[in-house]
Amino acid sequence: MRSLNRLLFLISILILVVSSTAFGAGFSIFEQGAKAVAMGGAFAATADDPSAIFYNVAGIAQQRRAELLVGGTGITFSNSFKGDPNDPWTSGTSGNYRRHTFVPPNAYFILPVGSNVTVGLGTFSNFGLRTNWQEPWVGRFVARDTNVKTVSVEPAIAFQTSDGRIAVGVGAEYRRSHIVLNRNNPAINPFTGRVVDVANAFLNSDWNNAWGYNVGLLFKPTGTLRIGAAYRSHIKVNYTGTATFTQISACANPSACTPQEQQFNAIVKAGLPPNQSLTTSIDFPDSLTLGVATSAIGKWDIEADVNRMGWSRFKNLDVYFSQTPANDLHKAENWKSAWSYRVGGNRPVTDHWDVRLGALYDKNPEPTDVVGPLLPDADRIGASFGVGYHKGPFVVDVTEFLLHFKTRSTEGISSDNFNGTYKTDANLISLNFGYKF
Repeated sequence: MRSLNRLLFLISILILVVSSTAFGAGFSIFEQGAKAVAMGGAFAATADDPSAIFYNVAGIAQQRRAELLVGGTGITFSNSFKGDPNDPWTSGTSGNYRRHTFVPPNAYFILPVGSNVTVGLGTFSNFGLRTNWQEPWVGRFVARDTNVKTVSVEPAIAFQTSDGRIAVGVGAEYRRSHIVLNRNNPAINPFTGRVVDVANAFLNSDWNNAWGYNVGLLFKPTGTLRIGAAYRSHIKVNYTGTATFTQISACANPSACTPQEQQFNAIVKAGLPPNQSLTTSIDFPDSLTLGVATSAIGKWDIEADVNRMGWSRFKNLDVYFSQTPANDLHKAENWKSAWSYRVGGNRPVTDHWDVRLGALYDKNPEPTDVVGPLLPDADRIGASFGVGYHKGPFVVDVTEFLLHFKTRSTEGISSDNFNGTYKTDANLISLNFGYKF
């Protein structure tokens, strides 16, 4: 009992650390365990390490030793923008992301109870977004820096039949989230006739929270065939926060403004909204995953999954200001639910080493007219390779994952009147350490 108390204390510390440092890149982050990532995310019917809490909670029932698994995924994005030659605003312009490496972390602990039940506790960051553009940036009036952070904590329990052929599991997901929207506001200077930056709008939410759930099923009809199904509910987070509006002076040298610059600054100041509170919300999508795995092909354990993300819930991005409702932001998004297809394999090569391969095709949910610097999404193709080491109680999993986004054009129909073409690539390195008790 004393040993168990120490383990639970350690898990609590890990969750606090993850909660304070979690940040993500990309709106949905499916990379929550290095072994699963190495198999292209096709893990719902395998689910044989503690990251099953995320991928298919029923899988923890088949794990009959207490285990602690901690790690994360380092994500580096490169994104470029080229203006549409037919767009008078963007023609001849270009832009790039600021280089960042994001590390969404994860930590899991599972504990068998008796011969049929396993309980677990996990923490992960399965949604996030960071689009931070280098200055000078022609799209700064649409978005300069957008940041969505999430961290989830999930207690879980799973049960398997005595013959191990059927397992079911359920978890309750507590999600905390925080958002930042940063952009400049333009105006036409009546003295020069030029469009200029007159203010910066910085919208910063508190850390708000909401609850959801997930359920899973694992069925083994034969000794070489496994079928898995997992569902994670949508979670709507309502945010409160603050809006800060900072004037940008028309004077290149604030101590030497011309009379016209002084007059223009006064006009801008008179129309600038006051700093105030705000409210907004994000309805994060639900997800359904179905997977089939077989160990009947040589020494390989191969799985294929299909996943549906219910992005159709993301209809609008609405921001409400408490004092100046005329400045409320209402942006139609109208995303569509999207499917991804994943395949992966694991092959033992020695008593202590495994190799893994994976691939995926992920259909994007974003309509062409809302593609923009806030989130320039596109269909994705990915390939992964990983190795796993296990000896005694120790487990180490390492994965390299290359993700290519198809070139995405606004096709001249941008709802922001900001047309061009986006190119994105990402490199992901996942690492997990495990210890079995």
